[in-house]
Amino acid sequence: RDEGAGTGAGGRGEGTGSGGSGSGQGAGGGTKPIKIAGEINSARDYPSATRDLRIGDSVVIWLTVGTDGKPDACKVARPSKDAEANAITCRLALERFRFRPATDANGKPVVSTYGWQQRWFYKN
Repeated sequence: RDEGAGTGAGGRGEGTGSGGSGSGQGAGGGTKPIKIAGEINSARDYPSATRDLRIGDSVVIWLTVGTDGKPDACKVARPSKDAEANAITCRLALERFRFRPATDANGKPVVSTYGWQQRWFYKN
């Protein structure tokens, strides 16, 4: 072992590497929402005039899914270059998507969020 100036790499430490428990009241054990219906067709559902602006791009949205499995709010998390397509994606997801709602540890449906990425590409 060399003594003197160094980078600190090769140091020693002790510990188990395990994290402690959280301080919240939840016990976990619930489920996430599962998309069971609804599709967005990238060729049919968006204006053809701005198609070249969208190709190779995508938009990421977050939906709030109610206890009835219907999304009731949409937020664009990562927009595409086509602002109109971003708005259309939210509108269509709210209209068409249906979910098996998320549940808590007791199996009771709860409000949750669901992320969706819509991509646009040329079909060969």
